[in-house]
Amino acid sequence: MSPRARRALPVAGLSLGMAMGLANVMSYVFVALVSATLGPADFGGFSALNTYGVLLAMPAGAFQVVVARRQTTTDRERGTQVTGVWPALAVGSALAGGTIACAPLIRDGLRLDTSWSIVWMALMLPPMTVTGALQGVLLGRESYGRLSVVYLVTAGTRVLAALAATGLDFSVAQVFAATFAASLVTLLVALLLAAPALDTGGRAPRALALLGDLVRSNIALAGLMALSSLDVVLARSVLTDHDSGAYALAALFGKVVFWGTQFVALAVVPSVADSAEGGRVRATLHRSALGVLAIGLVVALGCALVPGPLVAISGGSAFVDAEPLLVWFALIGTLWAVIQVWLFAGMSRGDHVMTAVVWAAAGVQSALVLLWFDHSPTEVLTAVGATAAVVALIGLLRVPRSEMTPGPDSAETTEALGLTRE
Repeated sequence: MSPRARRALPVAGLSLGMAMGLANVMSYVFVALVSATLGPADFGGFSALNTYGVLLAMPAGAFQVVVARRQTTTDRERGTQVTGVWPALAVGSALAGGTIACAPLIRDGLRLDTSWSIVWMALMLPPMTVTGALQGVLLGRESYGRLSVVYLVTAGTRVLAALAATGLDFSVAQVFAATFAASLVTLLVALLLAAPALDTGGRAPRALALLGDLVRSNIALAGLMALSSLDVVLARSVLTDHDSGAYALAALFGKVVFWGTQFVALAVVPSVADSAEGGRVRATLHRSALGVLAIGLVVALGCALVPGPLVAISGGSAFVDAEPLLVWFALIGTLWAVIQVWLFAGMSRGDHVMTAVVWAAAGVQSALVLLWFDHSPTEVLTAVGATAAVVALIGLLRVPRSEMTPGPDSAETTEALGLTRE
C-alpha cells in the first residue's frame, strides 16, 4: 500500500463505516417491523431460522475476505487477481439444494408452520454468496464508495420487504419470500457496480489453491458466526416460545454493535494483508479494537438509560421481558466485535490460531447452555457473555509484537515461493 493510500485509508474507512452504520440502522428497522408483525412466538421461530440462514451464508463473508486479499494493487500488477463469482454461485447453489432437502427436519426442529419458510430462506443463499464475492472485488480495490452503496441497497431492500410484511400481515414464510426478492435486487446492483473490475488475472491461482483459501476462511467465519449467533438457536431449544422471542429481540442489540462495527474489521484486511511490519500491524489492531470498544460502550449506555423505549420501538409491549437484557447484550456484542477484528486480522496474515479458539469457544458455549445454563434468558446470556470475554482476551494476547514473521498466505511468502520456483 502506498503512503498516499495509507493516509487516505482512515477517511475511506470512515465513509464505509458511516454507510455500514446507516445500513445497520435499517437492519434494526427491518427486525423491529418483523417482530411487531409476527409477535413473540412466531418471531422466535423466525429468528432461529434466520440465524441458520446467517450461518449458511457465511461463505459470502469468506468470499469477500478471500477475493479482497487477491485484488490488491500487488495482485493486479502480477496478474494474480481473482473475482470468485462462479465459485460463489456454485457454493451458494449447493448450500441451497442441501437446505431444501432438509427442510422438513428443520421445520420440525424449529417448530415452524410450513417448510416453505426454509425453502425461501435457502433460495437467498446463491445471490447472497455471489454478492459477497463482488463485495470482495470492491473491497480489495478499495472502491469504498461503491461498496458502501451495496451495503445500503442490501439493508434498504430488506426494509422495503419488512414494510410489505407489515402492511400485508405476512406470515414467516412470506417474510422470507420478500427477503429473497430483496436479495435478487441487491445482487443486480452489486453486479452493475463491480462490472468494470470483473477481470481475472492471467496468473490467477488455480481453483484448488483458491478453494483451500476459501475453506480456511469459511472455517474461520463459521466459528465466528457459531460463537455470535448460535445462542439464539440454543435459546429457542431450551426456553419457552415466549422467552426465546424476548431473548431474540434483546440479542438484536448485541448484533447492532457486532454488525455495525464490521467496517472496522473489513478496513483492517487490505492494510494488514500488505504489511510485514509487526509494529504497524499492532498499532492498527489496537486502534481498531479501541474504536470498536468506544462504539459498543455508547450503545450499551443507551440501552442502560432507555431500555423501555428501545423495546417498545423494537417489538412492542409484548417484549417487555427483554428490557433487563439489553445492556448486557450490547456489551456482549462489543466483545464479539473485538473478536471479529482479531479474527479478520489473523485471516489476512494467514494465522489461523484464532480460528481454532473461536470454534472451541462455540463448542464450550453450546455445552454450557444445553447442560447447565438453560433455565432462563439470563442464564443463557451469562454463559454466552463469559465465553465471549475469554475469547476476546485470548485475541488480545495474539496481537503481533514489533517483529512479525510473514504468514504462509502473505504476499511476502507468496513472492518468495514464486522466486524460488523461478
